Amino acid sequence: MDIKKEWIHFIENSTEQEQEALQVFLNSLKMKRERKSLTHIASLLQLKTNLVEDKMLEMEMPNSPLLDNSIGIVHGGLTATLLDTAMGTMASLVPGNKRGAVTVELKVDFLTPGTGEKFICRAEVVHNGRQLVRMEGKVRNEKGVLIASATGTFFKLAD
Repeated sequence: MDIKKEWIHFIENSTEQEQEALQVFLNSLKMKRERKSLTHIASLLQLKTNLVEDKMLEMEMPNSPLLDNSIGIVHGGLTATLLDTAMGTMASLVPGNKRGAVTVELKVDFLTPGTGEKFICRAEVVHNGRQLVRMEGKVRNEKGVLIASATGTFFKLAD
């Protein structure tokens, strides 16, 4: 069976939740194709970034069926991905950083179950060194409930 027939067959026999997940996936492919997102993971997670001030940004991730783990809450790895992406993005924007930053170390503390309509990560620069940027991040849901906190160290890429 070719891929087109497979997709049609799947869609015709899909549940409402599967259709919702397919829509999120299709929208993410469109965003990447239209270059509205730098990475497939950012478009799949529907990440939106807002620079709050020079040393702080917020990154929002709406909840979707794609994020659930087997017990119906957001998978911890996706919460960690949100933290890593938000902190890494902010580390890439610090003065003296021209090419971006990559994660050297990431420590995540999961504090409460990841439930809610959306998850907002606030990433803040703790220290901007010559080669390393030290970051802190916190993820809350739309009601302000603290879900996870993290610290991370990011290496500035050279020219």
